[in-house]
Amino acid sequence: MLILLFLLFISAPLCKYVLYPLVYACLKWKRPVRKFTAPTAKIREILNPDKEEWELEHVKDEEIITISGSGEDDSFIYIQIITTNGIHTSHIRIYEKGTLYSGSFDAYFTENRTITCGPLLLELRNPFRKWRINFRGYLSDTDGNCHFLILSGWWRCVTNARFFYSNSPLKVFTDIYSEKPIDVLNNLKEIENAIVLNSFFRYRMGKVLHQMGEYHAEIKVGNGEVVEHRYRGLRHRNSLELETISTQFHTYLSDGNAISHRVHSLNSLKSVTHAISFRADHSVRAVTLKSAHSLESDNMLPVQFNYSSGHFLPLQLRKGHKLSHFTFLREDSKVIDVTAIKVNSAIYTGVGFVVRVREALHKSPVKSLDNFPEYHATDSERLKQVVPFGHRACQDKMLTGGKGANLARLQAITSDFHVPPGIVVTTAAFNEHVRRNPNVAEEIKCLDQNDQTVDYYEAVGKRIEEILIQSEVSHDLQEQIREWLPFSEYYAVRSSAVGEDGADLSSAGQLESYLDVFSHEISDKLKLCWASNFRREVLNYRKNYGQQLSPSMAVVIQEMNRNGVAGVMFTANPVKLDRGEIVINALTGSGEQIVSGVMTPDEIHVNRFSKEIAVKKTGEICCLHDYQIEKLTKVGEYLERIFGKPQDVEFVVRGNQVNIVQSRDITGLDKETPFEMYTEYNSPSIHDKEMLTNANVGEVLPAPVNAMEAHNLTGMFDKVISCMTMQEINDVVPAHTTIGFSVAHRKIFFNLGEVVLRIWEMVEKDRITDIVIAGETLFSDEMFRQAAHQYGKVSPFFPLKRMYHMIKLIYFTSNSVKAKIAELDEEAKRLIPKDDMPVEEVFKRYEEMEKLWCDAIRCHTDLSMFSSFTYVLCGMLIRGSDSKLAHIAGPLSNENISDFANVFSNNSRGDVVSADVPNSLKKLAKTIRDDGLETEFCAAEGAEESLTTLKNGRKSTEELRRFLDLHGHRGPKELYLDAATWEEDTDLLVHTIKSMLACPETSDKRIENEDDIIDNLKCKPTGMRRRFLKYFIGQTHRGVAFRETAKNHLVSTTNSVRKTCRMVGKRLYEKGYLPDPKLWMHFSMDELRELNETRSAKLVSRAIRRNKIASKFEGLQFPLVAHGYMNPINVEIAETDASVGLVLRGTTVCEGKVRARARVAKTLEEAKETKPGEVLITKYTDICWSPFFPIISGIVTEIGGLLSHGAVVAREYGLPSLIAVTNATHHFKTGDLVELDSISGTISRLDENHHE
Repeated sequence: MLILLFLLFISAPLCKYVLYPLVYACLKWKRPVRKFTAPTAKIREILNPDKEEWELEHVKDEEIITISGSGEDDSFIYIQIITTNGIHTSHIRIYEKGTLYSGSFDAYFTENRTITCGPLLLELRNPFRKWRINFRGYLSDTDGNCHFLILSGWWRCVTNARFFYSNSPLKVFTDIYSEKPIDVLNNLKEIENAIVLNSFFRYRMGKVLHQMGEYHAEIKVGNGEVVEHRYRGLRHRNSLELETISTQFHTYLSDGNAISHRVHSLNSLKSVTHAISFRADHSVRAVTLKSAHSLESDNMLPVQFNYSSGHFLPLQLRKGHKLSHFTFLREDSKVIDVTAIKVNSAIYTGVGFVVRVREALHKSPVKSLDNFPEYHATDSERLKQVVPFGHRACQDKMLTGGKGANLARLQAITSDFHVPPGIVVTTAAFNEHVRRNPNVAEEIKCLDQNDQTVDYYEAVGKRIEEILIQSEVSHDLQEQIREWLPFSEYYAVRSSAVGEDGADLSSAGQLESYLDVFSHEISDKLKLCWASNFRREVLNYRKNYGQQLSPSMAVVIQEMNRNGVAGVMFTANPVKLDRGEIVINALTGSGEQIVSGVMTPDEIHVNRFSKEIAVKKTGEICCLHDYQIEKLTKVGEYLERIFGKPQDVEFVVRGNQVNIVQSRDITGLDKETPFEMYTEYNSPSIHDKEMLTNANVGEVLPAPVNAMEAHNLTGMFDKVISCMTMQEINDVVPAHTTIGFSVAHRKIFFNLGEVVLRIWEMVEKDRITDIVIAGETLFSDEMFRQAAHQYGKVSPFFPLKRMYHMIKLIYFTSNSVKAKIAELDEEAKRLIPKDDMPVEEVFKRYEEMEKLWCDAIRCHTDLSMFSSFTYVLCGMLIRGSDSKLAHIAGPLSNENISDFANVFSNNSRGDVVSADVPNSLKKLAKTIRDDGLETEFCAAEGAEESLTTLKNGRKSTEELRRFLDLHGHRGPKELYLDAATWEEDTDLLVHTIKSMLACPETSDKRIENEDDIIDNLKCKPTGMRRRFLKYFIGQTHRGVAFRETAKNHLVSTTNSVRKTCRMVGKRLYEKGYLPDPKLWMHFSMDELRELNETRSAKLVSRAIRRNKIASKFEGLQFPLVAHGYMNPINVEIAETDASVGLVLRGTTVCEGKVRARARVAKTLEEAKETKPGEVLITKYTDICWSPFFPIISGIVTEIGGLLSHGAVVAREYGLPSLIAVTNATHHFKTGDLVELDSISGTISRLDENHHE
């Protein structure tokens, strides 16, 4: 008995302090919460969003989504969307220039990737990575005045998404089990909601998703100026069942650190309190609010959060003034009270949102919106050849076409307007007519050939038109028309094709309509309408948007309204896209005169809120009276409510009667704005002081990216670079955020902070890294201070970890990595799809190839690290031999840089692939000369004719084949998916060979051994340092050879991926889904898959617009380094400046001195004019520039590092060369006499009068 009493006495503390922690730890181990990350060895798994991510991000019923964020000037947005009972309701608050604008809007839940609430549009583009947010509508200020606002842009993540309670410690749930600790099972069920029953998890595994992001948008209020903002803050979503009385606080500081805190009340006594800190170094930590009272806005207590783990100082926020306060009643009978306050932490500022959720005193009424669901005809109804507007089958667009179905729906909802009666000759009638006329059917089949010319389709269309017009309408169909036709003196006979009159695509004005038709003329007009379905402009329109060329056709026959005022009414201004303004075009007569442009109508603008009317008359008086305008406006608003979108309404008004003869969605109202199109692929910034560079990546990936590259190539490279960055830090790569690469203006840049300055202490100590990356100093003291704050100090074990990985790579795995990338290359070649492969199989091949591509990039990155690491080691050994700098950390002397150049320019290995290109071309030129084909080859016009002459030479033919086998997969933009290889485009190849034949004398470079190299150094190492340097010079040269071999295989693998993408485009073009087989590059692969499933004209239209703006990104100039946003610059240098004695400095990569004429080439096309013996001055070089190296006497580039292509090949040829010569292509011009002195690191313009 005593034992039992003792156990009962201790059972409560035993459960509380022993049992619960053990069980909770077991649950966290047994049932881990997904973190959306991957170890560096498994980045394949996070390249693309998986099925679960798409499902988590799909819009759902009974859910709340909130997006909030603040800008640099304390502006903010707060958007909350609640979906309940199948209805979206959005509550919008925008704080701009000291004024709060508010509004709420409703709409039916229709799609799982799009939320449309009146003027608000949220569109999911990439799960947890990118949403489009667009608002064009009216919001009220605090005085009740309405203002037209335009807000458009892209929300992108800056952190990984997290299940909010996934990292919560057990103490968060103390209130749940503290009252009855012995009731273990029920308490655990509350914590994880019926774990035993394997049900949904309430808290720890509950789907409460939090993610920090940046909404990059432009905003315009009324007629004010357009302002660009970067709103950074929280996006969270959770189901309504998890929404209780709560207090929430979240803020995003200007240094990239953010906090999200929530207190959920279980009842009056119990609550669950948890907070997480999103740190600027991409780590996430659980934190605890020190005092709940500090969130009250009427006291000055600091808001302090203590970290639950790790050695971090508390994050203390000081409250500033209150910016705004607002309250709204939500549809789940909750009152939402939000206070926005200014907060700061040290020198960093932000806006804090204190959100309180409480029960409303009265329950919110259940909302019910006007709507009209679409009807789908039964199998028997689809056989009907004539149906009146009143028949329910007439509402099926597949049976009666867009126009016919809309008229049937209008007649079913008439309210204060009239729809003239009529009938529809259905698609079944058209199909039956085609069956009765086999010659028509045969010609229509010709339209199924989707890869023909415009002239072909025009000719087929004309033949179909002629046959249809000459055919006879069956007696049975004519009888049915007479039976159902309403009595009228005149009729309107109008085409109604399947697929027309949609929100994304419209054939308005292209298909034929006939007015004032007598009943005996109907059969002839019917045939003319059928024939118009195959007119040239109709076929071209459909072809240009990837639509079916021969959709079935219906024809509307409707009682004709004459002697009235006809016109078109838009319930949103189609030019300004202003949903608060109704625009009416009207004239006395026929509405067709407006559509055709024969007559200029009166233009009437009606403000929905003020009811003000503005009329632009063409005559003395307006054709519509005020009461008619008012009635039309009400009809338009009613139709918009019913159909859920702004309407394009055709009408005829006679006296007090409004006749509606058509209503359809306004086409293209939700298209992306120019700002959205331009910034579509920009990367988000975690704060305003990102450290970006154009160095290295500026020559490897120099051109703007297209849609396919932005979605696939950029993300893949970023994940691999993230592996390199995070390998020794925490070995974890985030799935959603980008770390290593940043895209701005469609151009890719390195993020120096993330990639290099995470180890800022080591970089600051020795600046060799700057020279290796860019050939010049990159980092400023301010950057180091920022990195110290953002990343803190790395673990003391970090250097050991990195050294371990490097030693392992250099001595144990480099050969296997080199062999692996060769195997990946061969495997990718085997996966290239065959010509007869269906597109679905090609998509599967791409998925497999994408993983190989990722692995190839990883292999190349590893071997590049091998090369870079040995370069840095050699540099440190050389620098340490400089008596002036032996005990000083930081800058490098000119002697150091000169010694680097000497070491790296004498590579005794003959297996550097990039250097083999010019060597192979020299051999090819020699064999052409040996075969006696030099004169014939040089005289031939065009690349094809020149190469044909080589068929007569045995040696030159074999050497050409060898060159193409080894290097044919390379070429301009060789890591891009839209590039052409040398094998595909031989113009540059032939041009270079001809230049070599014109200058056959090229000397080979003398290679020195390691001892000779060291003896020639200015800073000569001795003793053990000399031995180490000698050894690592050999390893450095080996690393270069391995890196270039790996890049060669990576380029080949990229070419295999490129061919697969082309095959996708070709197959979709052959199916008629793409108007151009090359348009694939302006889609993402996910969009192409969706296009294959849906044949969406919206996707094609989007790709066409992307293609049209692509030229805007060409030729933009960027600074080498940007500490902030990377924006184009104007190089304001007088290009005609011919001052003698101009001297520019750069970094030496190969020593020498030469005087010669300059060849300034900003592009590869300009470089084709290079003459033998010239000094080439350019922005950068890649493999395509290799053919020029045998004929030039020196090279100068504006960007590049010691490991850049130009540096490597110049060293192989012993060419005097400089890198990092700022704006050299602007200071010099072709024909200048220059002296390139890479010994002293200068290039200067000489006086030709004194030149000897």
